[in-house]
Amino acid sequence: MRLKLWIGILLLAAALATAAAAPKKQQRTVSTANKEKTATQQKIKETEQKIKTNASETEKSLAELQLLRGEINAKERQIAAAQAQVDSLNTVITTATDSIATLNDGLKEMERTYIHALRRLQGSQYATNILAYIFSSNTFHTAYSRLRYLREFADWRKRRVAEIQRVRAEIETQRNQLAGLQSERTAVLASLNSDQAVLVTKRNDTDRLVTRLKSDGRNLQAALAKEKQRLASIDNEITRMMQQEEQERKKRQEAERKKKQQQQQPKKNGQQQPTPPKKNSGSGSATTPSTPPKPSVSVDNSDPDAAMTAKFNNAKGSMTFPVPSPYRIVSDYGAAAGRPFNTGIEIVCDGAPTARSIYEGTVSRIFENTNGNYTVMVRHGAYISVYYNIQSLSVKSGAKVSAGQALGTVAMDSRLGKPMLHFEIRKGSQTVNPTPWLR
Repeated sequence: MRLKLWIGILLLAAALATAAAAPKKQQRTVSTANKEKTATQQKIKETEQKIKTNASETEKSLAELQLLRGEINAKERQIAAAQAQVDSLNTVITTATDSIATLNDGLKEMERTYIHALRRLQGSQYATNILAYIFSSNTFHTAYSRLRYLREFADWRKRRVAEIQRVRAEIETQRNQLAGLQSERTAVLASLNSDQAVLVTKRNDTDRLVTRLKSDGRNLQAALAKEKQRLASIDNEITRMMQQEEQERKKRQEAERKKKQQQQQPKKNGQQQPTPPKKNSGSGSATTPSTPPKPSVSVDNSDPDAAMTAKFNNAKGSMTFPVPSPYRIVSDYGAAAGRPFNTGIEIVCDGAPTARSIYEGTVSRIFENTNGNYTVMVRHGAYISVYYNIQSLSVKSGAKVSAGQALGTVAMDSRLGKPMLHFEIRKGSQTVNPTPWLR
């Protein structure tokens, strides 16, 4: 009984001690609630700003990746051109080396023949006394023949000496040219090696940037979706304007066809009647009747632009690039890994930001883009070249343009911080890869 009493007292003491040690719960007031609300809103704002900053950095990284790819593209073109130059130099050097070897062989043969002829003269009678050689002849005919022989031999010696000197000079010239070619090849190879080293560095930078972008998958997908939307918007704008231009073109062609048909049909009202034959009072015979009117010519319904279409097709691979050098192609035609489909190519202008016509044609349409800049469309028969993102215009609609003629100034791209031209070639509603058409 006494043990149970003590156990109860101990449990009561322990409960009182625990209650005394526990912190007192503060009473929640309106002021406390407002402070908590303000702190929560601040955290939400900071989180949203961080998400926005990360998304912006991802977009910048994506733009940086485009520029890097453009640099790689430009460097690959430089390397290809340098390699082609080296190959050409190697061919010329080989040809020059073979030519020098042939000239040397010819020179040796000429020298051998000349020395052999001179040695034959040594110890001969006419070599020591030409006059005795001539006058020792038994007949006049023999003397004349010896004199003529000596003159021909002297002329041969002069020609041979001159020819040997000419060949020696030509060999020296060829050797100097060969030395220059070899020096040029050394310089080109050094530049080629340097470009290849830069290319490796750029590719490594690109790989690191791609890895960093992939690590932030959500923002990357959002940035790619935004880029896809931008390219789709450009495609929709161009397609809509091309459809309008095509409708107007067909109306013009139909009007021209009808006009041509009307001009070719004979007039029914007031048509001149054939003149009856006149009688010849003297002989009583009649003159030949007048020629009847020619039937109307059939209407030519062939494509009026067929000739220009054929010319444009034949010029594939040799057309003027739409901007002057230097430039970078930052987005190729079509789709690629990690990039939306592009209906054209996008070119960053590192030099003069001038858009120029790739081939002769007619400015068929100019329209204002949703971003406030312009698009110029140049028709080349059934084909149209499209120049999107022009800030200021140098041509008007309907103007005839030649290859390389300026169309306007390329506008800045806010993502890249540089002038960028979106360029396309279309045949009807079908887009084609413009790169193989350009030089």
